[in-house]
Amino acid sequence: MTSQHVASVGVGLAEGGAWPPMLWIGGAQGAGKSTLAWALARAYDLPLHPVDMWAYDHAGRMPARESLDDELARGPEAAADAFEAASRVRLGLVVADIVARGLGEVPALVEGPQLSPALAGPLPAGYGVWLVPDPERTRLARQQRLAKEEALAGGPAAGRSRTEGLLHRDAALAARIRRDAVRSGRPVIEVPAVPDWPAITAHIQSALGAALRSSPRLGPGPALSQQRRLENAAAVRQGRLWMDRAGLAAAPAYPFGCECGRSRCRATWLAMPDDYETRAAVGPLVTHGEDR
Repeated sequence: MTSQHVASVGVGLAEGGAWPPMLWIGGAQGAGKSTLAWALARAYDLPLHPVDMWAYDHAGRMPARESLDDELARGPEAAADAFEAASRVRLGLVVADIVARGLGEVPALVEGPQLSPALAGPLPAGYGVWLVPDPERTRLARQQRLAKEEALAGGPAAGRSRTEGLLHRDAALAARIRRDAVRSGRPVIEVPAVPDWPAITAHIQSALGAALRSSPRLGPGPALSQQRRLENAAAVRQGRLWMDRAGLAAAPAYPFGCECGRSRCRATWLAMPDDYETRAAVGPLVTHGEDR
């Protein structure tokens, strides 16, 4: 299948209206989407679907595009245009991945910066919310990510030279999120430089309240365990592909969610991908009382 055909299929899925049930948490870099979505998925026993967890899987199915440095060199608005164009195509792949999870009427809680309000047409009102961080919050998030990359690489990361360009692109995307949310009547939550996370969580729950109350959830037991296991497997696959792309010999340890199937379980296990796969080979990961 050619990349052009993949693009056509992706756009068709994204615009065809036949979406599976979803709840969206979108927004700009540094808004805390990943952490907040993880906590919400556990609180409501919902399948979690971070768009970036499938980033490298999608890369091989996306049309060729300019390098990130070339996009940034054309200025923040042009770089934002390129990001939005790629997000539009990628949305079809996201929808296809969620369909493949076999969730039925249970909505996937999807989070990622690619989920623009401009792309949310078929998403029912009350099923999405967007977080827009203060520029200093975004800068801090970029710096923290860069520091982690440099610690793993043992030296300066390639991303250091493009950080300012990314920050300007992030600002352009944040402005577009506000604009498109207003135009479509979608809720936006502003995230200050020093966030009050419990308050922001409450705002998200309020914005999604009706959908959270009315939507079916994963029942305790095998169905919940299976979806947590799938999410962990996606994290392993993403980690390995990222290692190959970055030329790293070892992956960092990161938290894997407990697969016990118990309602509202928030337990995690801090481990490297190899350790997780060894443990998962004998059955679902049950990690109560271990690293959290």
